[in-house]
Amino acid sequence: MTSHKHDMKIFTAVTLICSCFFMLACENNINDVKALSNNTGGIDVGKNVAIYMSETGRMTAKMTAPIMKKYLVDSGQMVEFPNTINVDFFKDSAKVESKLSAKYARYIQEENKFFLKGDVIVYNIMGDTLWCKEMYWEQSTNKFHTDKEVVIKQHNPISKIYGLGFEANQDLTDITIYKPQSNSFAIITDTSAFK
Repeated sequence: MTSHKHDMKIFTAVTLICSCFFMLACENNINDVKALSNNTGGIDVGKNVAIYMSETGRMTAKMTAPIMKKYLVDSGQMVEFPNTINVDFFKDSAKVESKLSAKYARYIQEENKFFLKGDVIVYNIMGDTLWCKEMYWEQSTNKFHTDKEVVIKQHNPISKIYGLGFEANQDLTDITIYKPQSNSFAIITDTSAFK
């Protein structure tokens, strides 16, 4: 009988030590964890989110945003990034080949695409840059498109093209401008120093 009590004491001590270890191993304060995903009136809110996207087991993109809101709507879920979004697109070996930033994004689940607006900028490692006020990012084709104004700065040959509407792949190596324009309507950020 005493052996059983002794075993119980050892089991209890081991359990307590393991519990303390797991609590100490967690870097986040419990209040920070609760704040990460509060549910307020049917809205899930995530703060400082990082979302990794993959295709056939290969990481293709990393999306970061200070705020992500998920709503339940009649058609399912709507996910919104109201305070900026940044995306790194990867080539082989997780090497960044292009980057995207926008002031606002909304994921349209039933169409598997993102709507981006507010100083939308995409640039690649060669220094090609695309700027527009709003566009769509199609998840199924990995392409961007819009029927709105666009400015494209290309490195080879060095040129700046203005247009109305475009389609481009994520690394900006294949761009089609629907209606080239002769006048300027925007100043784009210089991304020659790709980070």
